[in-house]
Amino acid sequence: MTLLHSLLTLDALNFGSLDFLFWCLPAFLAAYYLAPAAYRNAVLFAGSILLYALAQPHFVLVLLASCAVNFWLGARLSSKPYFIAAILLDVLLLASCKAAVLAGLCKALPVGVSFFTFKLISYQADVRRGVIPPESSFLRFAAYVSFFPQITSGPIMRYGDASKGLSSPGASAAAMEEGLRLLILGLASKILLADRIGLLWNQLSVIGYESISTPLAWLGAFAYSLQLYLDFAGYSLMAGGLGLLLGYPYIENFRHPYASRSVGEFWRRWHISLGSWFRDYVYFPLGGSRAGKGAAVRNLLAVWLLTGLWHGGTWNFLLWGLILGLLVTGEKFGYGQFLGRHKILSHVYLLTAVPLTWVVFAIPDLGQLGLYFTRLFPFFGTGSAVVDPGDFARYLSMYGTLLAAGCLCCLPVLGGIYRRVRQRPLFLLLLLVLFWTCVYQIANASSNPFLYFQF
Repeated sequence: MTLLHSLLTLDALNFGSLDFLFWCLPAFLAAYYLAPAAYRNAVLFAGSILLYALAQPHFVLVLLASCAVNFWLGARLSSKPYFIAAILLDVLLLASCKAAVLAGLCKALPVGVSFFTFKLISYQADVRRGVIPPESSFLRFAAYVSFFPQITSGPIMRYGDASKGLSSPGASAAAMEEGLRLLILGLASKILLADRIGLLWNQLSVIGYESISTPLAWLGAFAYSLQLYLDFAGYSLMAGGLGLLLGYPYIENFRHPYASRSVGEFWRRWHISLGSWFRDYVYFPLGGSRAGKGAAVRNLLAVWLLTGLWHGGTWNFLLWGLILGLLVTGEKFGYGQFLGRHKILSHVYLLTAVPLTWVVFAIPDLGQLGLYFTRLFPFFGTGSAVVDPGDFARYLSMYGTLLAAGCLCCLPVLGGIYRRVRQRPLFLLLLLVLFWTCVYQIANASSNPFLYFQF
């Protein structure tokens, strides 16, 4: 009973937990590489399901049923009714899970349902279009769907990318080294920067938006923008590192998005796997821009409204998706060329517009959201820009160093520096120091799940 209780209380799918780093991951890697290559897909599937069951035992049957039904339908996609049935069932699963949470029928979504459902839809669509052949092995198919490094928050790896890892399970020594490097860098991004910067946004919520000055409101918006990026990009680095450890290709999910010069470019660099999924499986099938400007505007707005719904069913997510759709459409058919001619102005535009959209994303209560915007733009609300004249300086002194470090992590030059120094002994020593600093931080603070776990 003691052993069973210990297993059930493991924080099994939170990559930033000591349970995962020191128990779940080492045990899985040992089992995976001690098994003969022919049995590694079985170990991957069994291990992924076990980790999922430890995280959410009451939802593991949802994942298994999705695998079974989609595998059966996937072998029959030459018939259009089976293809339509597969897509409708996957969409219905995702929509019903989100509706149940919004209606209060259950407290949380099944872990990763948004991500593994999109993987299933992409598989069915690619088989139907002849991009990939239908998978004949249920074990390989289920290992792909339940792949634990990506099941909680992506990236959304397509079956064509996963097939090489499934065909030849196991990684080279060089890939494993790179995987460990990315794992540590992602962990440091999450634990040492995102979680600590996130305290600022949490404190503003506790203070009450009506009690913060306009400069502090803007600082909070920028802080949340950095927190979300460092958290999700950190998770994606860890997921990519884990995939490399198992012999799977690295799926790039972020490409320095805050270096962009337009909102459209930002979203081509942010959560790349999701953006490309909506492009290939929604925007292009709707007709893209082939039928003229009017159809393109309609299709873009449809994609962005669906993106908002995918993230959540509350009004703020719909508003967030609509705002992004209008901005992207405006850039594509209006002021995009003007931005292209003005380098500095375009960066200022991006670094102003995107944090404002993240405020809409972050605050589900529309009343509180409106209140926050009256602090950002006090001339539209009541009162002055200064409520507490010393709050901005006080919080900047507390978080300035962390915010500066977070801004440095947004610079594209870091990628080139990393490629030059990643194998140097001094850098490896730095990684070791970062890892144990993260462990110390985790051990002395409560476990903080990745932000995108809720989607």
